[in-house]
Formats: sequence, structure tokens, C-alpha cells
Amino acid sequence: MRAAILQRPRHFELVEQPRPEPGPGEILVRTEICGMCTGELDQFEGRAKDLVYPRFIGHEVSGVVEEVGPRVTDIAPGDRVTVYSEGKGYADYTVVPASWAVKLAESTPFELALGEPIACSVNGVRKLNLQLGDSVAIVGCGFMGLIMVQVLNAGGAEKIIAVDLRRRVLDLAMELGATHVFNPSETNVENEIRTLTAGRGVDVGIEAAGAQATLDLTAGLVRMEGKLEIFGFHLGGRRTIDLARWNWMAFQIVNGHTRNPDVYVEGIRVGVRLLESGKLNMEPLVTHRFGLEEINRGFETAVAKEDDFVKGVIEFV
Repeated sequence: MRAAILQRPRHFELVEQPRPEPGPGEILVRTEICGMCTGELDQFEGRAKDLVYPRFIGHEVSGVVEEVGPRVTDIAPGDRVTVYSEGKGYADYTVVPASWAVKLAESTPFELALGEPIACSVNGVRKLNLQLGDSVAIVGCGFMGLIMVQVLNAGGAEKIIAVDLRRRVLDLAMELGATHVFNPSETNVENEIRTLTAGRGVDVGIEAAGAQATLDLTAGLVRMEGKLEIFGFHLGGRRTIDLARWNWMAFQIVNGHTRNPDVYVEGIRVGVRLLESGKLNMEPLVTHRFGLEEINRGFETAVAKEDDFVKGVIEFV
């Protein structure tokens, strides 16, 4: 089978490898789509510390079950699935535990059923214990932020405020259910949100960009005793916070991430239900598609992040 291995920073190489075999309780999936994760860009560029190359990455896999191992009874060859995976996804085939797979309807396009990142976004919202009528600000509305806009809408948030520097992203946020959008390079976001919330601040602030500036901005938007969720993937050095102010404001701090496979898979199930019921629109979010042989160009495009880029996927044909 073909496999794309990150041999060194900024260089994937296609190699031939033996097709893996599923063991007890496992399934072999023929990959149709593997999404390019923002969290992989630091590996591609060599920015993350203490990395060893070569690296066999890729974890946003959807495809068709080719073979099942012993003791697998609820999934069969031919089933269309999206899976939770811990890597090795940029390949024609991948093996995962059967319990990490969620079945897809025949009508659900693989490139829209990106179960792992959908699960991240769904679980990030679920961890907030959202209340009906809550006001929420999302600072950093990339791919997962735009999914969260829709999940918050489905969960009953009254005000959903999207904050980002890109006009295209803000337009998409409005199309997908945001009630207000602000560009911090054009307006004082904190003043705008104070006006919208009678001077209090939002009930929930979600930091979704993984940068010091967005962390500081989000903390300035949340009301006293409100929730501040750190959802952005913070790499590349330590962050600083005004802990005295955070203490005084009595923020409820929420880590938006999870590392439990069972929680991931439950998030996939919820996300797939939202997708297949029409409450989650992924079509405008998957903006770029590349063949496996184009994976280097795909990652270069994701790093450049031009205005029209939201999410890229690797297609297997």
C-alpha cells in the first residue's frame, strides 16, 4: 500500500508498505479521506520541540471497512465509517479498534464526515455545560471554531459572537449561525461585547486560536464568574496570564481538550447525528482537496492559510 511518511520538516515521501492486518477486536479501513489537522502543521514545519523524524502521521480518517478481525460482530466489510485514530492515516489502509469506528449513512460524503475534528468541536462545547440563553464569544473561528458555532446554535445559545481577523471566516460564521461578528483589527471587541451584554461580558468565552493574543482577548470578554474555555492548541512556548485578575473575576476555567478515546468516539457519534440530521453544515468548510501524491503541496497550502482556506483534506482515489 502507499503511505506518506514525513521524512523531515516540510517533506513527505510516498513509500510502499505492507498492508496492515486487523487483530482481535480491530478493523482494517480502506482510506477514502484523511483531513489535514492544524495540530500537524508544527510537525510539518519542524516547529514542535523534541520531534523525531521520520513520522507516520494522519488521524482524521473516513473510509470503507475492508476486513474485520476476530471478535468483531457489529461492523462488517463494506460498512462506511469515520474513525478515531492515533496516527498512520495518510495511507491507503489503516487499522483501528472496532470500538473507535462510527458508521455513516450511504448518503454522507466522506470528505464531510471528518469524525475526529468534529468530535473535538462537539466535545469542546459539551464540556461547557451550556445553558439555554447563554451568550458565547468564540475567539479564533477557523475550521473547528466554525463547527462550534453550529453546535452552540443547536445547544441553545442566545448570542454567538465570532471574533476573527479574516473577513471570509466572519462571513461564514454569520451564514452558519453566529449572531454577531467582529474583527479585532477593525473594532474594539471588548467595548462591542460590553454593549451587547449590558456591560457584563459574555457568559462563555472560547479561546480557539492557540495564541497569547487570543488568550488575552478572550479573558477580557468574559463576565465575572463566567466560563473561559481554552480550546486552542497552544504550542511554541509558555503562555502568561493575569492570574490576579482571573482570580478576582472568579472565572470557571475549562480545558476544552480530551484524551480519552471513549469520549472522542461519543463526540463522533453526536457529531455524525448532527451532520446527518442537517444541523451541522460541513460543505462550506472543506475548501481544499489534494491527492495523496500532492500531500506536500496540501500542507504548504494549509500553512499559508490564504483567505479562502478553511480546511484541506487528502483524497484517496
